[in-house]
Order: sequence, then structure tokens, then C-alpha cells
Amino acid sequence: MSAKDFSVVNSADIKMEKKSKRLGKHSTKDIEVDIIDYLDRNRDFLEAYIIDSVPINQVERWLVKKMTRDIENKPFLSDKCLVRHGHKKKITKKEIFMELVNKLNGDTNEHSITLELARFMSFSVGVDAYRVYKLYPDHPTFVQYFEFDSTSDLLTSTKLARAENDKIQCVLEVAKNGACLVLSKKDTLSFPKMSNTLFRTFDIKNENEANHVLYQPILTANGKTAYVIEMWRLKDKFENKDEKISSDFVVWGSLILHYCNLYLDKKSERNMSDFLLDVVKAIFEEMVSLDQLIKRILEFAQRLVNADRASLFLVDYSNFELVSTVFDLKFEPGQGRDMEKKEIRMPINRGIAGHVALSGETMNIPDAYSDYRFNREVDEATGYKTISILCMPVKVQGKVIGVVQMVNKRNNDNFDHEDEVAFEIFSTFFGLALHHARLYDKIMRKEQKYRVALEVLSYHNTCREHEVQEILTDNKQLVANIYDFYLDPYQLDDFQKCKAVITMFDDLFELSKFDFETITRFILTVKKNYRTVPYHNFDHGWSVAHAMYVILKSDNRKRFDYKMRLALFVACLCHDLDHRGYTNKYMNETASPLAAMYTTSPLEHHHFNITVTILQQDGHNIFSHLTSDEYKDILRYIRHCILATDLAAFFPNLAKLKEIYGTSSQNSKFNWTVPGHRDLAMAISMTAADLSASTKPWDIQIKTVKVIFEEFYDQGDKERAAGKTPIPMMDRNKPEEQPSSQVGFLSQICIPCYNMLYKILPKTKPMYVMSLRNLKNWKSKVIVKDKDESSNEDDTLDFETESDLDEDDCEELLEEADIQAKDNMENKEILKIGHDIQEIHDDDEEIHIQEISGEMRAGWKCIKSDSVSWEDDQVVTDNVDTKTASIWKDIEGNWVDDEGVVTRPKRSLKIILVESKDDEDKNN
Repeated sequence: MSAKDFSVVNSADIKMEKKSKRLGKHSTKDIEVDIIDYLDRNRDFLEAYIIDSVPINQVERWLVKKMTRDIENKPFLSDKCLVRHGHKKKITKKEIFMELVNKLNGDTNEHSITLELARFMSFSVGVDAYRVYKLYPDHPTFVQYFEFDSTSDLLTSTKLARAENDKIQCVLEVAKNGACLVLSKKDTLSFPKMSNTLFRTFDIKNENEANHVLYQPILTANGKTAYVIEMWRLKDKFENKDEKISSDFVVWGSLILHYCNLYLDKKSERNMSDFLLDVVKAIFEEMVSLDQLIKRILEFAQRLVNADRASLFLVDYSNFELVSTVFDLKFEPGQGRDMEKKEIRMPINRGIAGHVALSGETMNIPDAYSDYRFNREVDEATGYKTISILCMPVKVQGKVIGVVQMVNKRNNDNFDHEDEVAFEIFSTFFGLALHHARLYDKIMRKEQKYRVALEVLSYHNTCREHEVQEILTDNKQLVANIYDFYLDPYQLDDFQKCKAVITMFDDLFELSKFDFETITRFILTVKKNYRTVPYHNFDHGWSVAHAMYVILKSDNRKRFDYKMRLALFVACLCHDLDHRGYTNKYMNETASPLAAMYTTSPLEHHHFNITVTILQQDGHNIFSHLTSDEYKDILRYIRHCILATDLAAFFPNLAKLKEIYGTSSQNSKFNWTVPGHRDLAMAISMTAADLSASTKPWDIQIKTVKVIFEEFYDQGDKERAAGKTPIPMMDRNKPEEQPSSQVGFLSQICIPCYNMLYKILPKTKPMYVMSLRNLKNWKSKVIVKDKDESSNEDDTLDFETESDLDEDDCEELLEEADIQAKDNMENKEILKIGHDIQEIHDDDEEIHIQEISGEMRAGWKCIKSDSVSWEDDQVVTDNVDTKTASIWKDIEGNWVDDEGVVTRPKRSLKIILVESKDDEDKNN
């Protein structure tokens, strides 16, 4: 509303005043009272008049005068302050201090306290004008002052402006010396000139009227100058008492500022804790995207130091560059800031960010254009004006991984020490978040690569549809009798073996309950995922599955339930998927990635994982018709069974079963209803099926051992190429070690395994018998070292192996097998043993035979090698028969006793087979 509008509204009052003037009946005082009364009743008219008609500089002067008069009219100041004009009454320091304390009671801002202190000081000293300068100890030439703002109260305004360097020489001198400075125009040649804005603010007509100035520094706790108060007088010279008053105020004010800062520090710590809590929450929410996390954290950093713009540069040490995907992030509270992802790169030795990245030091620059390292190209291109910069390194374990750059504080202030301290605390969390986000980003990228690789492998490791159709459309019947422990796997090709798996699956589990095409596809894909290594290939997987089929088929009582039998058969078929042809020990020694993934049984865990991977592929889940709980149970059984094929698990399983059975089968505590006993039975059955090559007739055994050792030799060749000496069993240059290693393997592992399996499942007797037969054959093949026995006879020891097992029952079985073999063709001799054993009556198969613990009466003589000294052994006697012990050779070539203690390293002994004394007597 304009003044004209108000004149219309109040026309009656105006006419009354005009009439009074014309009559001349009122005095000047009465007229002033009438005008004041009129203005009091028409404040809107007064406001409109001032806004429309009064210049702003006049309003500013009125405002200054108004504030000054209000202060002087207060009882304390008007009566007690040492103002030059008319106040002669002295006041005590206590009264001044208490009034200042009361004034600052609710003020917790350093700038506000400093301005209030300056106001009290100036009016106590009695000055015509004053100004407060703020200094930055780390930037000595950069000085700011609190300026008058037309929209705010002069005495409480915290708006800062840059001081011109040519007008602050005295301020810089006081700041450097930290002492009060008094100057008078007539006594000083280089007297400072009052600022134009200052004399206009305090309604001083001419700047030359200012003749005296007093500079009072305010020091921090560490002795550096933080503020300088400049006080001007027009006429009266400053005296010593004025300096004392100002110095006293400074002492009190410094204490107030100190404790104020302590309070603010505690408050900021609490705020920082809350702030960092929000940061941590945001970090975990945005961990999935590195760019989003960077942007989110920069937003927090902007909020922390009140910055207008922010950028983050990551250090790329490989290319010696700074990389930024979030550059020049603008402060826009309450708005989504989805930025277009673009990468900016710059040399690491360029600009302020580059200097911080290389030095690892924080840089707080209040005037960017005065720093030679500042790059002005961005401002020139964008039109944005950079004033102040706070640039800090982000470190992890002492290494700079990034640089955060904050630009322009939003309240026109500069970044101060508090901002540096706060951001330094924040940068620790920033660094950890950034470090882990980068790791997470790498993991996600690796996962994507893994998914792509898995997709490629899935395509190449999955059977083709035409292969499935070939199986489905083939109507030829298998010629071989698959229900035979002694079936020769070499007589079947891969196609026939796949057909045989389907036949066995149908015989055990009724194929009609499954999807025929899915079963076929699963079997063909399993075949494709076996590597073409000499032994652990699909032929071995098929042979183990066939052995399990015969074991399960021969168990008429079906001691294992349906899910267990299904898991056992599938586990056998898949138990060596993707086997690399090396042992677990070799995988650990070569730091294979598989060994790093699993603490124990790395290969077996991998076989199970490949099995699950195949089941998860489209069209391969043969258990899709089962319920979720049934599917989980079967997978648990499969995992248990595949892990049991690690020979490291065999020995503890065997020990537990021996403890359960005790010394006699008749006193056995084995119970099929106990889950732990069933698990042990499944484990020992898996080991038996896995080692079933040792239960095949001799001609098949010889073929299998040949490919086994070929695989061993391949590993030995790699160990030799790596500078290691392979064990004799894996040394291609020591083929003579084959028989002795097989004797140790059969006697130490296979025979105890099939002996225990025979106790649990009596129908598996053919496996036990043939393994004994093969052990006898391998003993006859042990190489005799050509040495002069006469020269070594006194140094020999005769050992009998407890595991040779020649109990009467065992000998009768073997003699019966020999008789049967003589009555048939030589190539059918071992098959006849199985046929005869299968004729045992059902009543007899329920009775467990006593544990075969006899020995096959073979004497073992150990002689020392050329490279080993036996002087420490005090057991050599002339009579070799008086020194007997129980020893055997393990799979690594070491000779161990019945307690598992190594009696001689593998390189120390040469084994020769001699006849026992009883045999000599018989021959004689």
C-alpha cells in the first residue's frame, strides 16, 4: 500500500491538521505531539513512506542510531558504562563482567560471543566506531571482517567479508605481535585510513575526522591471534586506562571463548556421533552401488561442513591419475540427485586435489584464486565462482585412496578448523566405506564374470539333445549281466554304459516314478562333466555306480531305506565329477583355488558342488517330483556319501565301526535303527564301491592298476618339474614300486574295508574274497632286490603282517576258488568264485563269519638300503624268526606299524619276499 493510499484513508486527520496550521492556534511542540500521535496510529503509512521515499543509506544510519540509543538507554549502560559523552560514574570490573556474562548466557556461537565482547569493550572504552577482524593462523595474509548487513542487526551479524590487503597492515602487525597497538594521526606518519563503509555505518561525516585508533587482539589457547578489534575515536586520544579496560575484557572474553569452544566441542561430538550413525546406515543401504554410495556420502559430507559443491577423486596409481565419477555435486536439499554417470580423469600432479593426493595433507584455502595450484578452467567453463576450498585425503591403512574436495561454504563463511576436525573424523568412515564398497564392487564384477563363465560352461558341459534322443530311441538290449560283482567294465563302451545306468536305475528305483528324459539327460551330462584323465574319468564313475548297484541289489533285506539307496547310487555316479587327476595333498601344496575354498576334502566338496550344479540346470533335476523336505534329505545324503570317498575320512569311520562291532561279530552292537550307525554303513559302502577295482578279477585288476599309475605318474612329473621329489609310488622312474605299493594299499585299506562291509552286508562276500585273492597275487609280484644275501643276512629282519589275514576260513575260500578255476578256462577262473559264493543259502548269509584275522603265512624280510644307516637299531639278530612285528606299507610308501607309527621312511627299505620257516619245512 502506497503513501497516497494512506492519505486517502486518513483524509479527515490530514484536513484537521491543515486547519490547525491555518489557524495558528497550536505551538510547534503541540504539532510534534500531533504528528507522533498520527504516526503511532498509522504505522502502515509510515512503513510505506519509508520504503517508497527514504534512501537505503539513510535507513541504515537511522538503524545504527536507533541501536546505539537503545543500548545507551539501558540502565546498566546509561549509568555505568564508561562512555565518553556525559558518563563520569565509574563502574567495577565485577559489574561489567557479570553484565557480559548475563548477556552471553544464552549465546553459544563463537562469532556472536566475539561480537558481543567487542560491543561491550567499545562502549566501555568509549569509541565512535569499531570493527572486528577475523584471522586465519594457517593463512596469515587472509583476513576477513564482520560487515554491516542492511537486513540484519549490526551488532549480531556474523556476515564476513574479505578485507583488502592494503588496508590491514596494522591488523596483520597486531596479529603477528599479539599485543595492543595505539596510534594517533599526528604522531604517526603511516596512519591507517578508516574504511568508507565504516564511517558511513557510524554516521561519521568525513573519514578524515578519525584521528585515533586502538587495536586489541584476542588470542586463542595456543597463543595465536584469532580476532583483532579495531576501535576509532574522532577527537580524544586513547589513554593507558583505555588499553587496560580493553585488555581486561580480552582476558575475560578469552576465557568465555575457551569454555564456549569446549562446550561446542562436546556438543559437536554428540552431533557427530548421531551424524556418523546416519552415515553408517546409509553406507550399508547403498553398498550395492559404488557410485550411489559415493554420491550419498558426499551429500553427508556437504551437510557436515555446509559446503555448496563437492567432488570425490579416486586415486588410480596404475595410471597415475585422479578419477572421478561424482564431480561437482551441487547442494540441493530435499531433491533426488540422479546424475549422469561420466568419468573424469586428470593427472595426479595437477590442481589442488592432486597436491593433496600426493602429499596426504589437508588443504584449507579461503581464497582459491590466490593459490597458484587452483585450476580456473572449470570456473571459466561453468561460470561458477569458487571462493574457498577444503580438500582432504581419504586414507585406508595410511594409503591415500581418494581425495574429497569441498567448495564454498553456503553461509558465505570460510571453512574453519572445526570443519577440518569434523571432516577428518568423517573421512575415517568415508575411507572404510569406500574401501569396502570398492571390494564389494569388485566382488560383484567377479560374480557377473562368474555368471557369464557359468553360462558358457553350462552350454559346453551340458549334453546335446540329439544325444538324449539317441538313448531314448535305442531299443537294443544289453548283452552283459550287470548283476555281477566281477563284471568287466572295459567290455562296455560309453553309450552302453549310459544305457546300463538307466537299466540299473530302473531296477533299483522304478523308472516309471521319474521322468525318463530327465534321467537320460542327467546321466549324459554327468558323463560330459568327467574329465579325460587316465583314471578318475567316467569309466571309474560308472564302475563305482555299478559296484553300488550290486551291493544294493544283493541286500535282499533293503537295510538302507529308499532315500538312502537313491542317494548312494547317484553319489557313486557323481562322486568324482570334474576330477583333475591329482590328490588333495597335491592341491593343497600347489595352493589350488579349490584348496583355498575348503579346509578339508577340497576335491570331494567340489564333486558335490558340481553335482548340485547339474541338478539345478534346466531339464536335469531328477528329484523334481519329490517334496522339498525329501529333496533336502537326499542332497544331505549325497553330500555325506561323496565326502566319505576321501580316504582321510575312511580311517576314523572304520575305527568307529570296529568299536561298535567289538572283537566278534556275535557281540556286535551295530543297530540299523540308529542314525549314526546307518551313516557309518553308508560311508563304508561308498569307500567299498570307490575301491571296487581291487575286487575285480586279476586281469581286470591289472588293467585298472595300469591307468591308476599313469595318473600317479602324471602328478609325479608335475612335482618333479616344480623342483620336488615325488614319492616312489608316483615316480615314473620307479615302476618296480607298483607291486609293493599295491600290497600296502590292499592290506592296509582295502582288506579292512571289505572285511567290515562283509560284517555289515554279508552278501558282499565276493568283494572281500577277490580282494584277498588280488593281495596274494600282488605279493607274488613284489620285486626281489638282487643282492648278496650272505653279506646282508645278519642285517635282515623278518616281519609278519597282521593284515595278511590267512585264517582257515579265508584259506578255504581261496582254495575253493583255485579248484573252481582249474575246472574252467583260465580267463573265467575268478568269475567262478563269485558264482559259487552266491550259492550260499539264505540261512547261512544271516550268520556273520568270525573276523578274518589270520595271516597268509608269508614272511617279509627287510634289508637296509645303501643310503640308510641302521647302527641305531639294536634289534638285528642272526635268527630272523625270533623278531616278528606287525607292519605294512601305506599308500605313500612309508612302512608303519599297527599303531600307525612310521617305522621307516619310504626311501629306507627295499622289500623282498621270502618263504616263511613253516613253508620251508613243508618244501623240505
